[in-house]
Amino acid sequence: MELKQLEYFRTVARIGSFSQASAMLMVVQPALSRQIAKLEEEVGSKLFYRNGRGVTLTEAGRRFLDVAERALDQLEGVCAELRAEKVVPGGTVTLGMPPSVSAMIGASLLMRLRRTFPDIKLHITDGLSGHVCEWMMSGKIDIGIVHESRQSSSLLLERLLSEALYLVGRPDAGLGLVRPEGAIGEATLEEVLRLPLVLQGQSHGLRRLIDRVVGEAGLAMDVQMEIDAVRTIANLVRHEKLYGILPLGCVIDDLRNGQVCAWRITKPALTNVMLLATMPNKPFSPAMREVRKAIQTEIAALHLEEPRPSFEWSDASSPFAFHEATN
Repeated sequence: MELKQLEYFRTVARIGSFSQASAMLMVVQPALSRQIAKLEEEVGSKLFYRNGRGVTLTEAGRRFLDVAERALDQLEGVCAELRAEKVVPGGTVTLGMPPSVSAMIGASLLMRLRRTFPDIKLHITDGLSGHVCEWMMSGKIDIGIVHESRQSSSLLLERLLSEALYLVGRPDAGLGLVRPEGAIGEATLEEVLRLPLVLQGQSHGLRRLIDRVVGEAGLAMDVQMEIDAVRTIANLVRHEKLYGILPLGCVIDDLRNGQVCAWRITKPALTNVMLLATMPNKPFSPAMREVRKAIQTEIAALHLEEPRPSFEWSDASSPFAFHEATN
């Protein structure tokens, strides 16, 4: 049974004439009659009574018309929705990403989509890269952001972000931490590892990167606490003599507000790479394409360069007091 047979049948039934339906459908009448005859053969029953004035539906024809009209109306409705989505994408898209990335782009991504595509409903779920990969492969999320260490042959992966990692905290003379010029300085990995650190747990992508580089350098580190929540780490390093190793974007507001300083880690450098992940066998809807573009735009818009601080550290009252900048 073909779709055009249903359309031909509906038109003939509504008009009650093969000749008039032929003109409306722009199909020669013999071809129209053949298609209706094939349909009747497939249905196994006559659908029309033919008389000198045209055609009328049989009882079987009336029953079949009711079903055919509902089916055609539903198909036309779906086609109209799909055509509309090409102009104004809509629907729900689920995105999974690590808390460190969510802290950088989550809120701004939601607001960007709300402004540009209000019919797209973005649902964001935070999770470690391993969890995001599992959610992707089980179909729970549409798009994922994962750490480079979580590469999988089951996923389509494209590089999204490559960024240096920084030591973050407040200067402390007793720990031998040199005050940076402005808000950003440099510290070797060996210097960093002498400090009391608060790091993510060992299942976290950033922690696995840190552990690998530290191990390759033959060094050891003093990990005082393990916390996967980025904002909790940021709160601790603002107020305690503890230091985190984070991407700059995770603490950009704290840096600009003068609450912490950051030191780019060198010798060797620590570079965090994040990947955008999708499933190769999952259709990519217009809404998903717009979400992917918005993610890439938000990453590109991040001020990952070293920020100009809104304060200057001063020696006026103590080695690490600070005052408002005058510029």
